[in-house]
Amino acid sequence: MLLRQAERTIDRYRLLAQGDRLIVGVSGGIDSMVLLHLLNSYRSKLGLSLVVAHVNHGLRPDESERELELVRREANQLSLPFEYGQFDVKEFARDEGLSLQDAGRRVRFRFFTSLLAKYDAQKIALGQNADDQVETVLLRLIRGAGLKGLKGMLPVREGIVIRPLLETWRKGIEAFAREQGIPSLFDSSNLKESYLRNRLRLKLIPLIEREYQPNFRQAVLKASTLLREEDDYLEKRAEEAFERIVCEEEDHLSFRFSDFQELHGALRWRLLQRMVKRLLSSEIAGGEGTPDVDRISMKLNQASPSFFLELSPHLTLEKRYDEVLLRRGGASSGLPFEVELISAGRTPIDAFGKEIVVEEVTAGDRIRETTARPNTAWFDYEEVQFPLKIRGFRPGDRFQPLGVGGTQKVKEFFIDHKVPRFERERVPLLVSGERIIWVIGHRIDDSVKVTSKTRRFLKVEVREIAGGG
Repeated sequence: MLLRQAERTIDRYRLLAQGDRLIVGVSGGIDSMVLLHLLNSYRSKLGLSLVVAHVNHGLRPDESERELELVRREANQLSLPFEYGQFDVKEFARDEGLSLQDAGRRVRFRFFTSLLAKYDAQKIALGQNADDQVETVLLRLIRGAGLKGLKGMLPVREGIVIRPLLETWRKGIEAFAREQGIPSLFDSSNLKESYLRNRLRLKLIPLIEREYQPNFRQAVLKASTLLREEDDYLEKRAEEAFERIVCEEEDHLSFRFSDFQELHGALRWRLLQRMVKRLLSSEIAGGEGTPDVDRISMKLNQASPSFFLELSPHLTLEKRYDEVLLRRGGASSGLPFEVELISAGRTPIDAFGKEIVVEEVTAGDRIRETTARPNTAWFDYEEVQFPLKIRGFRPGDRFQPLGVGGTQKVKEFFIDHKVPRFERERVPLLVSGERIIWVIGHRIDDSVKVTSKTRRFLKVEVREIAGGG
């Protein structure tokens, strides 16, 4: 029975291909031990190569030693390579602010992924079964998951993680293990009611089956399969939307907020999740988790014209009116610096990875340079006082924008020209004496503009430092 069901799952979702090399996660429990023997039975038929991988989470010292010996012995009897990883999951959970179960999952995934590279393997095989699927769906329902969560675990995820037993019930696995004499050990943590999943398995599901719906597990499994198909349809539509509205750069993704708002709500969330996954590795993104996506969605729904949000040390979100940027990396700091430009020449400004080039030029050079560029400004040399200084924005700063009759606070200038609040402190200012003569990249001061009476010209240009950011 188990072999027929597992074979249907393998064929339906194309979990195995000729010549596959697999990392098989084996804990020593009955599910993963049966999975190992199941895959071993396919070795000759499909020319599979199997690597047995076992993880010690450092949580149950006595049991962990017995599990290690069992899995190592089984790998040796099957003449399979064996890999062992030992980790302090408690410390990792504390450092990362995770639950023990989530920390354990991430540690295992990191270890198994490292073995993919070591063995040039294509897939990671895990032993979750149909009962695990029911528990997962119910757990996510209690936590308020949407369609993407309620579809449960996937038989195959991203073409790498496969679960051949996902449609096979635990009773069938236990019966197969007895028939085949497959040894296994029981994990005592499965009885701890401090874990919500255990309480669902030991108390809630039996109660529902006894008092309300005797076929509850089958009903949940059927529902998760239907939801998975619907989710797959929406994912295809989300991929189309991604290709249509998202612009991709080396360290960030962006879209027009007006285009985003035109999408159906069911696609907006999926688009954001796709962007997070594109920028971050699966491990950093939380695997199948969605906390960053939820925060981004909530922030965008607040309809602020501009904002900056540091989601994590790995991800930031910016909205600049109609432009939304999701950027890899933490928040960049402002520019709390002041550097003197004593004379003409090049001065590197490490605070923002650029250099300032100051030079006196002739009227002819000025005439020949016909293209206006935001990183270049021209001044009447006689109106400029050396040494010049370049510094960051300070509260109360004022200047007289070119073409304006009086002075204006730099802050008000930023507001008028829709410079987002989070970006203002990153805009450097060029100062002559006590006067701000250039809000760099935006506008010079009217008092130092070039006129028909100008005889000496000062050109100031901001350039990228070679190899800098």
